[in-house]
Amino acid sequence: MAGSAHCSWHRRRLLATVGAGTVAGLAGCSSDDGESDQTVADPDEEPSPFLVAHPGDEPKDFESQHMCGVCSMGVVDYPDRNAQLAHENGDGMMLCSPGCLFAYSVAPKHFDGPDSEVVGVWVTDFDTGELIDGFDAYYALEHDERRADDPMGVDPRVYEDEELALEYVDRYDDLGEDDVITFSAVDEDVARIYRSTRL
Repeated sequence: MAGSAHCSWHRRRLLATVGAGTVAGLAGCSSDDGESDQTVADPDEEPSPFLVAHPGDEPKDFESQHMCGVCSMGVVDYPDRNAQLAHENGDGMMLCSPGCLFAYSVAPKHFDGPDSEVVGVWVTDFDTGELIDGFDAYYALEHDERRADDPMGVDPRVYEDEELALEYVDRYDDLGEDDVITFSAVDEDVARIYRSTRL
């Protein structure tokens, strides 16, 4: 019995020492006014596991391990919708669709992307199926899911040729020339048309 009491005393002493060390360590992470020190990295903020090394000056090939940084779907499953974005720091994000591209582009930090300028965007042209420069593309802002057969509900229609984008919106009474935009016009309101539940 004496051995058991002795072990219990050592265990309590060890726990007290560990607890005191933890409190002291945590106290060292806060400033004098009780607020946390902003120079200490937040252990909960990790970069997105979907980030890839990206050259930034040309598109990367889509590979089977690439998952969409917005919805987590496999990007190779949607070859007629793929998009990708490159940051100045060398990180890139592969995306399953132009709708997910819009969501990521307006809120990269929300998707654990880097705080780094976007230097490259590539999207799949809905007419040719080719990957084109997303900065130069035209986006027809389709919003009617009944006309869409898209993996995530509805996506903007992407065209390299502005005339084709205008032809698309001319087909429908509820769309007009104002529904054809370039990437520079994408903001949170536009992104929410496509991925409001993700933002």
